Amino acid sequence: VTTWLAALLAGGSVVTHADSPGPRYGHELVYDEAREVTMLFGGFANDGVPKGDTWLWDGESWRLAAENGPPPRKWPAAAYDAARNVIVLHGGREGQGRAGDSLDDTWIWDGERWTELDVDGPTPRDHHRAVYDKRRDRVVLFGGWNGEALLDDTWEWDGERWGHATSDGPSPRAPFGMAYDEARESVVLAGGKDLDRSFRDMWTWDGFRWRLLTTSIPGDRGFHAMTYAPYLDSMLLFGGRDGDHLLNDLLRWDGDDWVLLSADGPLLRGVYASAYDDKHKRFLIHGSGNRVDGHWQLDDRTWAWSLGDGWQVVSGKGGAAEPRGLH
Repeated sequence: VTTWLAALLAGGSVVTHADSPGPRYGHELVYDEAREVTMLFGGFANDGVPKGDTWLWDGESWRLAAENGPPPRKWPAAAYDAARNVIVLHGGREGQGRAGDSLDDTWIWDGERWTELDVDGPTPRDHHRAVYDKRRDRVVLFGGWNGEALLDDTWEWDGERWGHATSDGPSPRAPFGMAYDEARESVVLAGGKDLDRSFRDMWTWDGFRWRLLTTSIPGDRGFHAMTYAPYLDSMLLFGGRDGDHLLNDLLRWDGDDWVLLSADGPLLRGVYASAYDDKHKRFLIHGSGNRVDGHWQLDDRTWAWSLGDGWQVVSGKGGAAEPRGLH
């Protein structure tokens, strides 16, 4: 297992939080448009043990919504399916630390409960991404890691079944950014990592083929957060890692150029999960980690960024015990 992947499959001491998801990494955040809440699922805390809890953020507070559903896991892929008003979740990795296997199951969240679907689809994987293509009413899934190799295949979910779309396009990679650009009606993929290096390339998917853009993201990076902000008609990208170099810049892409919005927000971190709360017009991240003296430190805070207020801590007291073994 490579250094960057092994570093994110280990853990340390336990910290519990009754009123919030607490410190964690490798989780998913998805904004539920119909119910106007942000859902958080899975990931791991300081002990490195995967979680299977589901939390909802209403713009003011977190609520534990379910402890039953998909078996505990980290690094799944999930997207809100607006045509069917459900969240679709696929795969992830079970087990603590480096143990465990990649998963290939598909689940839906209807706002109250999880249901596993008896469908064939993408092979087992984690560190992949899924987004909803509003123009075509499809959930698009790409790439990831299967425990032995990086992947470069593209799949689509139409509400009933998965279909393999192509294996041509971006090179095999994991922890990249991917979001649906509503203004330009295309799926956008940016950056990520293979076993040797980080990327800065950008690609768009139109339902038929991937196209490499002449634009690139500022700097090579993986483990960054990327989502679309309808209020701004723009893509937002925050943080990530270039090797061991952590970032905390917030960038906006309008379809042509990247513009720096903030360079002094949350601590330097690999983020991975983000969502745009369209009701409150805020870009959200929860938890994730920064590197201190060669070790990872997980955060328990929820941060929000808005055009008028900049970055604010909206939940959590900040910080957590330093996890052991994340090096």
